[in-house]
Amino acid sequence: MKPTITSLLAFGLLFIGIIAVTFIIILSGRNKKTSYPDFFRWAHRIAGYAFFALYLFICYVMSLKITSDPVTWSAKDVVHAYLGLAIFPLLVAKVCVVRGFKKYYQRLPIYGMIVMIAVYLTVIMSGGYFFLTLARSHYIVLLQQGRQVKVNISEGRKVVQTKCISCHSLERVYSHLKTESEWREYVARMRAKDPSRLSDLEELQALGFLVKNLGINEAEMNIQTGMKIILNKCHLCHTLERVFQQKRTKSEWIKVIEMMRTFDPQLLSDSETRQVNYYLGSVLLKQEKDSDS
Repeated sequence: MKPTITSLLAFGLLFIGIIAVTFIIILSGRNKKTSYPDFFRWAHRIAGYAFFALYLFICYVMSLKITSDPVTWSAKDVVHAYLGLAIFPLLVAKVCVVRGFKKYYQRLPIYGMIVMIAVYLTVIMSGGYFFLTLARSHYIVLLQQGRQVKVNISEGRKVVQTKCISCHSLERVYSHLKTESEWREYVARMRAKDPSRLSDLEELQALGFLVKNLGINEAEMNIQTGMKIILNKCHLCHTLERVFQQKRTKSEWIKVIEMMRTFDPQLLSDSETRQVNYYLGSVLLKQEKDSDS
């Protein structure tokens, strides 16, 4: 189930709970001689049944998500889960008071308020945080199966940071700059190793983040892109001073880069090579006439 739907269900749970608590507070504060006490009593009871049913359904949905996605939780997720689980014994205690401990009946509004505080904190920590990040998110439009799809980059960053580390370090991901087609091939290859690791939506979100932040526009050469690739890759074999203290002609730089690629064919992709050559030929260029003199 999509996070948007589960977040809306959580806010629905909070709304029903507020209605139930409001009815019981009104009923407790009313003069017994006033009219319609049965309405408020039955309205509270119906809202309570709806609250309990929706709570159990949300617990079921979240249990499926947890068992199908065994990823290390963040501190926020752990606190959210414990608060959510704490609601169940509170509800059981409240039902027991109603059914078998009538002498504690006057304390029911207090129990209800404790349940609502727990629900409020749980919902705000999950659904509230989700909608807040959704409002502040950035998007990228990708072509997917012949149609344009708007992809949430912030959600993609979360997918990369939580899923990719199960197989390798994030440094391995962030050290690459690729074209959109190369990132598509890369993400698809990673997912093929463990199809259950990523859903279709998560694959698309991860792709959006990678293309936006680590993408190469094949249609244009960019000095900043070339420098970023050099900073990420060249230090793996030698110091960066060795690169930046030299000046060569364009043809000489091309030969140097091709020699580096023979040492490690996986070091640079073709698109990265073109960007590096553009940077070297623009910034660290020795004029051809200088080489002849």
